[in-house]
Amino acid sequence: MEVYKLEDMMNRMSCRRQEPPQLEHFQFFQQLGRGAYGVVHHVRSKIDHQEYALKQMEIISGPDGIPQSVLREISIMKSISVKRHPNILGLRAVFHRLVRENAYVQINMLVEKCDWDLYTFLRDIPKNLPEHQCRHISAQLLHGIEFLHSHNIIHRDLKPQNILINRDQTVKIADFGLSRNYSNTSAFTTLVCTLWYRSPEILLQSYYDSSSDIWAVGCIISEIFSRQALFPAQNEADQLKLIFQRIGTPLPHDWPQDAVVDKDSFKCWPLKSIAQINPFLCQASVDLIDRCLKYNRLERLSARQALEHRWLCPQKRRVFQNLNTNQY
Repeated sequence: MEVYKLEDMMNRMSCRRQEPPQLEHFQFFQQLGRGAYGVVHHVRSKIDHQEYALKQMEIISGPDGIPQSVLREISIMKSISVKRHPNILGLRAVFHRLVRENAYVQINMLVEKCDWDLYTFLRDIPKNLPEHQCRHISAQLLHGIEFLHSHNIIHRDLKPQNILINRDQTVKIADFGLSRNYSNTSAFTTLVCTLWYRSPEILLQSYYDSSSDIWAVGCIISEIFSRQALFPAQNEADQLKLIFQRIGTPLPHDWPQDAVVDKDSFKCWPLKSIAQINPFLCQASVDLIDRCLKYNRLERLSARQALEHRWLCPQKRRVFQNLNTNQY
C-alpha cells in the first residue's frame, strides 16, 4: 500500500486559507457511524452554530506515513467540494492533531450532516415509497454520479449506506475512501466495492471502468423500490452464482476476455429481466435498471444517458432547475 509522509500530508490538508478549526470549537453529540479508519460524530460548531458530521481517523504516526487511500479521499473531496454540487456531500474543513502521546495522528474531516443514510431510511419507512419518490431519489443519485464521472472520478463503493438523504429528500453521495481519478488507460485493483453491489467484471477480476458504478446504481434503484437488496450473497464465491441465477448467465460474447474464471465454470441460466424478480418496479424503471445491469460494460447506460431515460424525464426538469441554482 502506498503511503505519504506526515509532513507532506499536512501540507495538503487545509481546505481553507484561514486558521483551521480545533476540536474545542465543537460540541459533540452522538456517534453516527464507525468504519475501517475511525468514527463519525454529530457535532455543532460553537462559532457558526451549524451542525456537521465529523469524521475522525486515527493513524499511527511514524516513518510509514499516511496511507494513500486517506490522502486520496481528502484530495477528491477537496476538489469536488469546491464545485458544491447539491448531490455530493460537501467537505467543509480538514484539520489534525497528535494524540496518545504523539503516537497517532488524528485526522478530522468536517462534512455536511444529513438525516439518514439510504439504507436506514428505506428500512425505517413503514411502507414502500411511491413511484414519484423513487424517481426523485434515483434522479439525484444519477446527477451526482454524472458529476463525478464528468470529472473523471469513479466512486467504486456505491451502496445505500454511502448515499445520504435529508428530510426534504435531498440525496448526497458520500464516502470517497475507495474513489479514484481515472483515464482511459487506468488499471485498478479489484478489491473494491461492497460485495452485493460489485459488478461482474470486478468479480471476475477483469478490466473495469466508470460503468461499474452504473451497475451499482442499477442495484440501488431496484432496492429503492423493494427495500431489499437485489443480489445479497454471503461471500464472493456465491455472488456471481446469485447474479446469474437471478438475471441469467452472460452470453459468450459478453464474457470478459481477461476474466480469471471461464464461463463454463458456471451453470447456464436463461437471461431474464429484472421485472421477473422485483414485482415492485414500474415498467419504465424496469427498462432503465435492465440497461444499467448489462453484462457487457460497453452496453450499459452512462449516467448522462440514464438521465435522458423516459422514466426520469418527468423528474429531469425539476432536478435540473435545482442544479442551475448551484454554481459548480
